[in-house]
Order: sequence, then C-alpha cells, then structure tokens
Amino acid sequence: MTLGFRPIHGPHTSALPRVSMVSAVLVSFLAFGCSKDDPAGIDTLTAGLDTGITTFDGGDEDSGDGGEESNDTNGDGGPRLDLGGGEEGELPCGEGTFCECDIPDHVPCDAAADTPLVRALGLNCPNEVQVSITTWGSPAAIGKRNSFGNTNAFAPREGSQYIAMGSGRVDELDGVGGCNSNLGNFNPGTLPAPLKGTNVGAQTCDENEALIGTGDCSNTIESQLVGTVNDYTELRFTAEVPLGVNSFSYDLAFFSYEYPDFYQSAFNDMYIGWLESEVWTGNISFDENGAPISLNAGFLDYRDANAPNDPQCNGNCSAPELHGTCMQGHAGTKWLTTTAGVQPGETITVVFAIFDMSDSILDSYVFLDNFSWGCDGDSPP
Repeated sequence: MTLGFRPIHGPHTSALPRVSMVSAVLVSFLAFGCSKDDPAGIDTLTAGLDTGITTFDGGDEDSGDGGEESNDTNGDGGPRLDLGGGEEGELPCGEGTFCECDIPDHVPCDAAADTPLVRALGLNCPNEVQVSITTWGSPAAIGKRNSFGNTNAFAPREGSQYIAMGSGRVDELDGVGGCNSNLGNFNPGTLPAPLKGTNVGAQTCDENEALIGTGDCSNTIESQLVGTVNDYTELRFTAEVPLGVNSFSYDLAFFSYEYPDFYQSAFNDMYIGWLESEVWTGNISFDENGAPISLNAGFLDYRDANAPNDPQCNGNCSAPELHGTCMQGHAGTKWLTTTAGVQPGETITVVFAIFDMSDSILDSYVFLDNFSWGCDGDSPP
C-alpha cells in the first residue's frame, strides 16, 4: 500500500506489467542499476511493479496542510515511500531486490503570462521530459489562471498558474451569475476514443490483463453516463515514462453550476482523467471517497446553496471559497490529488476531459495543476 495517502475504495489493481521485448527490459535494467540474481535481469525488472491509482485530499497548500496525511522523503514536500521491504524511496524491482527511485528534476516555468498552456500544468519545462499535447473543443473553454475566488483555497499547486477547462467559457468563471454557455458544435454524444464508458466486467484488469484496452478498468464511468455528451472539452498528451519512475500524479478541482437545481438528475456533468497504459486503461481520478468526479457521484466539499434536495445541506449550505465567482450559489471540490501507476519506459496517453451531460448549458469546470512523475506505482489497499 502507499503509506500516507487515504485509500480509495474503487479500483484495485495489482497486475504485474507486461514486457514486450527483452531488449527493452535490458535497457531499463541498466538504467535502474539494480542488484539481481537472474543473469538476464528479466525477473528483476518485471516483478513487483504494481499499478496503483489513488486520489486523496490535496489539502490547503498555503496553510501547509498536506492533505489527510503527508510525509516527506527528500525534504521537498513529497510523499515518503515505503514499498514493502526495501529502503524508503526505492522501486520494487523483483523478489528481494529493489531499485533506486529516480524522479526527474523539475523547476516551475509558468511565471510568464504568455507561457504555453501545458507549462501551467507543470510539463514541458526546459531540459525536462517533453510531452506531445493536443486539445479538442471550443478554444474559449480552456485557459490559464492563477487564482479563483476571494480566498487562497485555489492558489496554484505548482509554479504560478494552472489550467482551467470547462463545458463553458472560462472567462465566465469570475462573473457571479455566469457559467451558462453553449459552446456550439462540440457535442460528440458519446465519449471519443480512446475513452470508453463500458465496464470491463466482474473480473478486474489485474485479475485478467486481457481486459486492458477493452473498457474502463475502474468500472466507474458507465453508471454515471446517463445522457448524451455535450460541450465536450479535452486536453490530452502522450509521453514516454522515465525509466526511473513507475507512477505520475496531478492535482484537480471540480465545480458545477448544475448544483443545486439539478443535483441527482440526468444533468450529471462529469470530469474524467483517462489513462492509456500497458497496465491500465480507464478512469484514474476520483474524490477522496473513491467516487468518480461527477455532479451526482462525487463528494462536493464546497456547497453554497439552500439545497433541500441535498441531505448534506439540510437546506442551508455556505461556501465563502466560491464567493465572487460564477460558482457562488453552486458547488465544487477542494484540490484533490490523483496518483496512477505506469510501467517505466512505456509510452502512455493521458486524457483530461470534461463535459455537460444531457444538455449544453449550466456549465462545469476543472482546474488542473502539478503534474509530476513519482514512485508510487503500487496498488491501493
């Protein structure tokens, strides 16, 4: 398990990664610099690299709150790793052997107002791992921010800016009473490839690796897709996973104007963080209770409305964190952190997608920040 993180009660994956070529294994082994007993190094490299997907409360960075729990390995505020038998900060490399974790250095590079969009997420800084990025949807539905609301609840998690993306215009976020845009001809009806709403079935992807690529390994999307996909906006990128890591993480916050009037209705706006990997295909982002990020399923930390249809409010909720924005009188989450396991050296595709459900008005938004590589690629309990 990953110590220091709140466990989720959603997908649980512990499949060993698949290695397609011996040459790739040997290159990876040399990069890791592991001790081993098997001459070829194959058992050493392939065993123990479980796929983990974890989301936990991101906490209030300005107050020094690291979330539910936080430990520091290198004095940089990151998690302390204990991967079961090796030294802290090491990757499991096989039975009885461990490899040193080698997370690439990162220096924030998003201070300039005209910085490229992906740098606000913490990617493609000079002399760092580069990714290939594309966006789809209305250009008005994606942009950069450095604050939101009248408090520090949504200060940047990394650097000076973060990405804002929505099913409506992002320039409406700062106007009370806004967040009600029809973006036009961006209504695919169903999720675009590679996203698939279908569950993989009773078996999990770790129990049967043949299920990888057939649907959503988390089995969380299908139950939330209760209507057509409209005002769809996405950011996706492909990246080669550095050889010294077996996971990545990023921070997100979700907001919906559909609350409270259409809470628990068919207008179930949704955000999906999707991973295409050799060890996982599907949703990787959940709230701290393990629910997918949608209006109806997720835990909304900030509820700012008299909402008799919401038993958590008892008819009277207030969230000053949303005041002065278009989400005043509506709802959202605090910063959450997603961690997903990957295989060192593989090429992955990550898709961040948000959309209206069943209509093209009353918008929802997601903030994205603080992408980083890591060594937390073990399974959640």
